[in-house]
Amino acid sequence: MLNSNSTHSNDVSLPISSDPSHQFEDISLLICHELRTPLTSIQGALKLLEHQQFGCLSDNGQRLLAIAINNADRLTRLANALESQPAPLLTLLSPSEIELLQLENDLFRSFEQQDFYLVYQPIVSINDSQIIGFEALARWQHSNQGLISPDIFIPLAEKTGLIQSLGLWLLDQACQQLQHWQTQFPSISPLSISVNLSTVQLLQPQLVQQIDQIIKQNNIHPSSLKLEITESTLIKNQSLALEVLIELRRLGIQLYVDDFGIGYSSLGRLQDLPFDTLKIDRSFIQNKNWAMSEAIMMLAHRLDLDVIVEGVETADDLASLRQLGCDKMQGYYFSRPTDNATILTMLTQQQSEGTTNLINKLQYTDLK
Repeated sequence: MLNSNSTHSNDVSLPISSDPSHQFEDISLLICHELRTPLTSIQGALKLLEHQQFGCLSDNGQRLLAIAINNADRLTRLANALESQPAPLLTLLSPSEIELLQLENDLFRSFEQQDFYLVYQPIVSINDSQIIGFEALARWQHSNQGLISPDIFIPLAEKTGLIQSLGLWLLDQACQQLQHWQTQFPSISPLSISVNLSTVQLLQPQLVQQIDQIIKQNNIHPSSLKLEITESTLIKNQSLALEVLIELRRLGIQLYVDDFGIGYSSLGRLQDLPFDTLKIDRSFIQNKNWAMSEAIMMLAHRLDLDVIVEGVETADDLASLRQLGCDKMQGYYFSRPTDNATILTMLTQQQSEGTTNLINKLQYTDLK
C-alpha cells in the first residue's frame, strides 16, 4: 500500500498533478518508482540463490524459489511498462494478456488441487497387430474454463517454473499406471510408456536422480520408460542437454526425438546423440508428404534408429505408410488419447485374442 509516510532512504518526491488528464500518468510513475527499488535487491538475491544453489533445496524449496523469481519478473515487467508508457492501469494489458496472467495464477492452485491428469494414446505395431505402448499426454481441467490446451499451459508452466514439479508428478503418475498395466497383463510383451520432457526440465540439475528414483519407486524396468525430447530442445541447448541425455541413457531409459523433421539444426549431429527412436511429425502425414517420410525412415535405418509415425488418421495413411515399410504408428485412426478404463478394455481384448482390434482387420488383410 502506498502512503505519504514512506521512509525509503532513496525516495524521490513525485508531485501529483492537479490536472485530471495527467493524474493517471503521475500515479503510474509513482507506482513504477515504488516498485523499482525493492525489486532490484529482491531479484539480485533470488538470481544469486538460483545460480549458486546454496545448500540442497528440496523439491518444494525449488518450487517456491521458482514462484518467487517468476513473481519478481512479473513485477519488473509491470514497472517497465509503466515507465515506458504511463497510462491508465487497465489499458496496459489487453484482455487476452489479462486472461493469460489469470491462468498463470490459477496454474499453481490447480496443481495443488490435482486438476491435472493424464490420458494415453496407444502406439501399435502393424505387423504384429499389437499395442506395444502408450504416449502419456497431460491435460488440465480448469475449474471454471474447462479443458485448457497443453499448447497453452505447458509454456505457462515453463515460464513460471512450475514445469519441474508438474513434470515429475506427471511422470510418476505415468510410471504408476504402467506398472499396473504390466501387472494386470503379464502375457502381453512388456508394455512401455513414453512421456514428453520439456526444455526447462532437461536443464534441471537433479533431473536424472529424480527420474531414477521414480523408476525405482514404481518398480518398472528403465527400458519400459521412453522420454520424448523435441528437436527444438536440441537446437537451443544441445551442449547442455547432451550430458543429461547420456546420463538418462546410462540408466537404461530409451530416448525418442519427438516431432522429427520440422527442425534442422540437429540433423548434422543426430548420429552423435544417444537416441533410440525418431517420431515422424504428424504434419508430414497430414500433408501426404510421403517422399519426406520415406527419406526420414531411410535416414533412421542408416543410423540404426527405430521409427514411430504420429498423426495416422485414415486407412489411406495406414496403407501409404505400410508401403513405405513403416511398422509402428499412433494416431486417431487407431485411437484418440483416452482414459485408463478404455485402455483396460483394449488390453483385455488383446490379451484374450492375441491381437488388437484397433487395426481394421479387413483393411489390414487387403494390404498384405
